[in-house]
Amino acid sequence: MGVGTFRQEVLNVVLAELLEKRGIVALPEIRLARKAPDILVSFYGLRLAIEGEISDQTDAKREAWRKAQERVRNNIANFGLALVYPAKLTKVASLDRLRQELAECPLRFSLCPPSLPETAQWQEGSLDTLCAALNAAYQHLASEDEVQKAAKLLREGIDVLANDLLALGATPERMAVPLGIAILEDAQKRRVDIAKIAALIVANALLFQGELARVDHKVKTLHQCMDAKSPHDELLEVWQFILDEINYHAVFDIARSILLTLPTDKRLDEAIKRCAEKVLQVVRMRAALQHDLVGRLYHLLLGDIAKPLGTYYTSVASATLLLRLALDPKRWDIQWHDPHSLSKLRIADLACGTGTLLMAALQSVVDNFMRAASQQQRLEDLTKQRTYSLKALLEKGFWGLDVLQSAVHLTATTLALPIPEVKVKGMNLYAMDLGVDRKSKVVHLGSLDLLSKEPPTAVLSLFPVKGGKRITDTSPSRVTINLPFMDLICMNPPFTRTCGDNLLFGSLPNEERKQLQKALQSLIQKEKLKASVTAGLGSVFLALADRYLKPNGRLAFVLPKALLSGVEWQQSRELLAKDYIVETIIVSHDPNRWNFSENTDLSEVLLIARKLTRPKPFRPPKEPTLCVNLWRNPDKPLDALMLAEGLRANNVPPLSEGKFSLWLGSEKVGEAFTVRWDKLCQLHHWLFPFAFAQTELVQVLWALQYQHNLQSITIPLCPLDELGALGPSGNDLWDAFDPVDHPPGYPALWGHKATEMTTMVQCPNAYLVKITMPRRPGRSLRNAESLWQRASQLLIAGRMWLNTQRLLAILLSEPVLSNVWLPLKLKSNCDAESMKAVALWFNSTPGILILIGHRIETRGAWVAFLRRALQTLPVLDVRRLTQQQLKHLADPFDRLSEQPLQPLSQLADDPVRKAIDDAISEVLGLPDLTPLRLQLAREPILTLKPLRQQLFTGSQLARK
Repeated sequence: MGVGTFRQEVLNVVLAELLEKRGIVALPEIRLARKAPDILVSFYGLRLAIEGEISDQTDAKREAWRKAQERVRNNIANFGLALVYPAKLTKVASLDRLRQELAECPLRFSLCPPSLPETAQWQEGSLDTLCAALNAAYQHLASEDEVQKAAKLLREGIDVLANDLLALGATPERMAVPLGIAILEDAQKRRVDIAKIAALIVANALLFQGELARVDHKVKTLHQCMDAKSPHDELLEVWQFILDEINYHAVFDIARSILLTLPTDKRLDEAIKRCAEKVLQVVRMRAALQHDLVGRLYHLLLGDIAKPLGTYYTSVASATLLLRLALDPKRWDIQWHDPHSLSKLRIADLACGTGTLLMAALQSVVDNFMRAASQQQRLEDLTKQRTYSLKALLEKGFWGLDVLQSAVHLTATTLALPIPEVKVKGMNLYAMDLGVDRKSKVVHLGSLDLLSKEPPTAVLSLFPVKGGKRITDTSPSRVTINLPFMDLICMNPPFTRTCGDNLLFGSLPNEERKQLQKALQSLIQKEKLKASVTAGLGSVFLALADRYLKPNGRLAFVLPKALLSGVEWQQSRELLAKDYIVETIIVSHDPNRWNFSENTDLSEVLLIARKLTRPKPFRPPKEPTLCVNLWRNPDKPLDALMLAEGLRANNVPPLSEGKFSLWLGSEKVGEAFTVRWDKLCQLHHWLFPFAFAQTELVQVLWALQYQHNLQSITIPLCPLDELGALGPSGNDLWDAFDPVDHPPGYPALWGHKATEMTTMVQCPNAYLVKITMPRRPGRSLRNAESLWQRASQLLIAGRMWLNTQRLLAILLSEPVLSNVWLPLKLKSNCDAESMKAVALWFNSTPGILILIGHRIETRGAWVAFLRRALQTLPVLDVRRLTQQQLKHLADPFDRLSEQPLQPLSQLADDPVRKAIDDAISEVLGLPDLTPLRLQLAREPILTLKPLRQQLFTGSQLARK
């Protein structure tokens, strides 16, 4: 290219290329080849539009800024970059020289963030300065300060309105009807919760009206409504106008119904005004409206209403991470640039809550379209095509079902609020019946009714047009739901289980709940579902999603971590192993957030699975499963987005070859590797790749489990059920015994108190006496004598806190039973020395590592070791040891057995633990176990301290 031929478009492309080399943007090669006039690149996963002008052009600054604003305003890009290039760059001698000059010359630039400032803030500096400004802009957007501020304002408005509603005498029974909340005997206890949710719905409608008025002049503004003689009456009129002329039925109909239930009073008008003042402040915060503000508050306000339903709110960050990976365009056979192709997508959440997952799915689909379409057509056409795609997706492509009408209302808002300019005429969002119909006595199971042969009807259709007639709350018309087969089903299903207090359908009265539980069991048996209600409704919802998923479609679920190893989740694992390839599993080892839902402390996983077309004979594919162990669970959506971008853009190695480190800036936030699905799905359980945050420990566990070696040295191991049999659990004893503190009775060890059980030798601390009557109706007595026959002197931990407790195995002077320990009765050819060797093994570093790798994790460090899960546990095969080897293990046990051990969280500094390891190493010919023990001692599951690793900055390296 000759002198003077470099046009502005070339400068844009070269600039993007230079930014890419600095790790700021990712530039598709096709863009470099096409030299398009407007450059759209990926900026930390966001879309950045680069709009440049040459300094010698008329109004260069104004024109660059106008274009950058336009790109952001029309949602072509999340960020705009307005640039003014020195005119001399157009006259350099070569492309290489242009790159050098552009990297060094001063540039004038201004960033246009989503808040769309009216005036540009022009700065001047080199390319390095521009990079720093882009990073600073990202950090500002990544900060949740604005979002938190907006949430605080909105909550203040809600609290004001809720308090005034209660003061006005608004009854919870009347407000609960449009909310779809069942009124139980304790309605008065819930009156504050119900009033707050009602206020939230009204505030939400005010917020949506404010946005709608911005793009449609026929809709009165909030200011106009608040200046009216009666804001209450004015809102009723305006919202009816929106329903009749525009629609947004799902947003405004329920809010209008709430207003109709409220007593007319001047104080109500004043309360609405005070609430509207806060809402108006939020409306002015443009960037904050892109976030799921209302969903966050909704779940905070639900309180005890949500707990029996088992509804957990998926954090925006978790939803972003899950759906960005599930909708990785490389994994789909879709023409992402084609709006007509997108309009055929079908995506559902069958327990949608406030629509956070659907929102993340919509954002991911639109982003895929924008990236692909920008390579196929002019940017000027993208706004029109984007609007068409969004309208088609929201009206036909996205489906959401929930049992709470108020939640479905918020789903509609979540999806539509960021895009009020897209006139959506109807949405496939349905509030489902849950409970026993008083007239027909028919049992309704919410979305699970979809498992029946007959299509269910919705209690309220939020698709408002049927035969040309709008369906409203005041004249309800049941609508048959014919759910199509889906390309993607994303869900964070209810997690209530049947164990303990049996909270399945716990929001309903006891008698009604029993009918639903019985109906669900019958449905599972009739439909032969691969699901267990013992695991909870999550297992059943997984089977439901399978029914409605197309071949090559995907599941994207938030589930309890017990899915990976829990015995009650075995059928769900079998379902996935039989018909799917699990493409991605993400686990959090962040002790501050084991979970991906906001209002729970349960350990959870993110799972993405693709449904296979089953040829005959069927063999699981050898494709890789991406395994991600997070050190820090991102709580900011942009951090999650960057994390997903890194996983999408890089090749992750197999576990046998190493790991891929995940970085956010200079902070390491996790590690990833792959495991072949045909191997993973055939394991006894799937926890092994996720047992530890550090990949090196996973590799050690894998070698011990399947090769029976440690650092290439073979160890005599065998499955636990070959060495002996585990005795009854605490649940078994519950139907046979009462514990007492003194004889007579069967000796027992009751409890696992960390401050008392500090040594490997213990004495009985309780006695068991037979009960003569069943605990409750429907239970039967267990045979006490047969249970006692399974007692043992050797006990393995059954339930424990890994961070405070010290012992994984103990030895007693006589056989006992226990409520939280599992008796291990060795086979007849194993003597007392063998029991000592086994007890020593379980308290050594390799023994601890293997046992922890078989845990069922409930809440971080609170774990269980269940009988069926431990049957294949590799344990030291004392039958293969010589008498001399057994003696060399029994002697250290005797010497150390009464010396207190430190908690597992202090493995690194425990001299007794080191002595145990030294004895094991000497007998088995292992190298020094200190490095392995130190590494295990860093694990968050033991210490409750996060793993941290930071890259040194340039100045830190200089000081070094």
